[in-house]
Amino acid sequence: MAGNRGESGGAVMAGNLRKPRTISRIIPLFREKRASFRGRKKLHASGVFRDRSRVFHGGIAMAATSLPNRTGACYFETVDNSHDIWREPGAPRLSVSVFLKQVGLTIFVSNALFLALRPLRQPRIISDILCGVLLGTSGFSHSPYFHKIFPERSYVKVETVGYLGLMYHLFLVGLRFDPAALVLIGKKATSIALAAFFLPGIVGISTFYIVTSSSGSSDANRLGGMFWVIALTFTGSPVLAEVLASIKLLHSDIGRTATAAAVVSDVCAWALVILVIPMSLEGRSFYYPLLATAGFVSACLFGVRPALAWAIRKTSGEGNYSDGYVVVILMGVSAFGMITDVIGTHAMVGAFVFGLIMPNGELGSRLVLKMEECVDGILLPFFYVLCGVRVNLWEIRGVGSWALTVFVICLGWMAKVLSTLGISTFFNIQPREGVVLGLLMNCKSLLGLALLDVAWDKGALTVQQYSIMVLAFLIMTASVAPLIDLVYGPTKRFMNYKIRSVQATGSDTDFRVLSCIYSTRHIAPIINLLEVSTGNMHSRLAVFGLHLVEVTGCTSAMLIVHDPHRPTRVNLHDQAQSDHIMKSLEDFEYQNRSASVQLLTILSPYESMCEDVCGMAEDKRVSLIILPFHRRSMTSGAMEDAEPAFRPVNQSVLENAPCSVALLVDRGLAAGTMRRTDSNRAMACRAVMLFVGGHDDREALAYAWQMAGHRSINLTVVRFLPGSNVVNIDPMELQERQGILTIVSDVERQGRLDDVYITEFRRKNSGNNSITYREVTVNNGDETVAAIREMDREFDLYIVGRSERSISPLTFGLAEWSEYPELGAIGDVLVSSNFSMHASVLVVQQYDPKSTAADEDGIGILDSLAYFKK
Repeated sequence: MAGNRGESGGAVMAGNLRKPRTISRIIPLFREKRASFRGRKKLHASGVFRDRSRVFHGGIAMAATSLPNRTGACYFETVDNSHDIWREPGAPRLSVSVFLKQVGLTIFVSNALFLALRPLRQPRIISDILCGVLLGTSGFSHSPYFHKIFPERSYVKVETVGYLGLMYHLFLVGLRFDPAALVLIGKKATSIALAAFFLPGIVGISTFYIVTSSSGSSDANRLGGMFWVIALTFTGSPVLAEVLASIKLLHSDIGRTATAAAVVSDVCAWALVILVIPMSLEGRSFYYPLLATAGFVSACLFGVRPALAWAIRKTSGEGNYSDGYVVVILMGVSAFGMITDVIGTHAMVGAFVFGLIMPNGELGSRLVLKMEECVDGILLPFFYVLCGVRVNLWEIRGVGSWALTVFVICLGWMAKVLSTLGISTFFNIQPREGVVLGLLMNCKSLLGLALLDVAWDKGALTVQQYSIMVLAFLIMTASVAPLIDLVYGPTKRFMNYKIRSVQATGSDTDFRVLSCIYSTRHIAPIINLLEVSTGNMHSRLAVFGLHLVEVTGCTSAMLIVHDPHRPTRVNLHDQAQSDHIMKSLEDFEYQNRSASVQLLTILSPYESMCEDVCGMAEDKRVSLIILPFHRRSMTSGAMEDAEPAFRPVNQSVLENAPCSVALLVDRGLAAGTMRRTDSNRAMACRAVMLFVGGHDDREALAYAWQMAGHRSINLTVVRFLPGSNVVNIDPMELQERQGILTIVSDVERQGRLDDVYITEFRRKNSGNNSITYREVTVNNGDETVAAIREMDREFDLYIVGRSERSISPLTFGLAEWSEYPELGAIGDVLVSSNFSMHASVLVVQQYDPKSTAADEDGIGILDSLAYFKK
């Protein structure tokens, strides 16, 4: 061992980097240094490095191990004779200073790497592992300046803080995990998980013995082989969810299948962890710690969890959770970790179990908000530094060793992909999607690194084996997102998703609609709107009813696909509401033979509900999303904010939707479509489409045209034309006031498209008595509003375009006084409090493809489709 200056000025001997000295050479070195210290001298061996036995000679503790990865850090340290047991040896000021430098450097390097890798859509664990490797033996540790920040004796603190971060992180993982979701996992996801877990395990154990034999060791450590296989074959669901969110597959069929399979893989991994760790105990029977751990977990699930829920419910009152709850829970994490460590397993098992038994709800979300940033941002990076210290890529010497490393990584990677692809064929999954599932199964999480760390502490892995595994974690996880973009990117994924608007829907294609339902009061008007939407169709109407339910105790959404022939196996917050919605949609499907209905429920926080809706729309390849307005009509006719939390969701969907969107403001639409005369004959619903011009107005006209074929709809199309005294908009004024100069340059082209579409509409419906067309000449926005006021009580339903992208002198200036910008200028006028109308309003926004361009005749892609298909 070579002597370096430690933090306290003593000699530090690190055997991990240099050739170790014998004990006979260490003793004289100690005697030479002995005279320069006051007080009692002790020689410590850092816990970061493994030491199996200690040889005591003259009161000196020395690390002497015969393990293959012989690593030890020995250093002198002055200990004051004071009896103050709480005082840190050495100067506290210097210890705190070094620790703060370590925190700052670790956080800086980790976040810098994360930002640098963001364009590649890499999960956070990649930048954290790279940070640990760079700050470890394989990176900057050879620099003399680095030892001033990370001296060898500080690794004890690094290890302590890292393990603390690991425990609290796994507590949060258990807190987010919902055991009730396991009952929703079907045979497909379970089969994929087991195939991707056990079949690559055979390859994993083979590669372990290949690596062991290549190092010249005749005896392979069986325990190391077990840890090797578990860490190499399991799939980490937290990292997989992060990858799916980055590549926008989280709410797709592939994303849901992969997430469910990863959850099954996590459960298998935890079961094997509980089984394998007691087997590694020396000098004790294997059965006692295993039975003790099983009994402890069972007692927590069936005894402690109900008692904990009762205690929280009794002490919190009406959800008033003070900071004292957080303190007690943090103490509970340490207590449960200590218990599982004492009975023979690992402390991380107790932390995970404690998070698992914590009741879900507001308290869980508060814990995540209070702890996540501190744990993942400050404490946990030290665990990655600890792993980086133990990784030594210099131990992989020569071309042959590196070739073997690449072979092991590629073989493990291919085993995952091929096994998943093979099992996917039995469930009629397309080969490309099977490959994507196989790639996703290669995601690794922090649990795998924790297993490797346990194997290191047990002496089951050599430095070379440990380094190969960490490198495999890094490469296998980092390759997932770029390869999926290459194999299954948005261009390939949505190659068949071309019908994204009502205009593009032909008479020979299904009209696919996603209807969002927040509460039971929305079901009647939406069903009546869907009913009249079948009017002008010879093909089927495919309706996907999406019940949106807010949850506060989780960070990711859970999807429930309802089957009318099988009861739901998840207890919803309001099961009666969900049953009522499903029954209403079933009745609609029964009464409309040309319609098919599927009900889905998404449990999600409001903050991410927009992503859930848009992801579902892409997955189902719908042409239209129907959203209920957040305000409702009272008996007096005025509007009130019934559900203000829905408004940000609606606004986000309008901004990010992958297809057209319709926003429904209900003012008795259900009653309007079912009115009857004195002779008990059904009276038609009087609908009017207000056409000013532009993309959204053409889309609104297309939807109104779709409804016009229904027997209960009388449609009137009112086109507003500029009069002789119209004032044109100054482009420079528009640029200064709104910054949308590009829209003004498009006015003439949009006018030609409007003329073409209106002409075609009138030609096709010239003999239809249920459709009326008329034109109104106005000069400005005030005259437009006055013309609309004259239609008061003449119609039951107003259909308008949002017209956010179109600027017309007939509506210019109305948006400046808009109360609800999401409704557009005309829609806001119809819903505003100073407008006396009591009819329902449907505001339509056409899908805006950024790359859509007009052809030479000035007819856009979507308009051309509508022109030739109608």
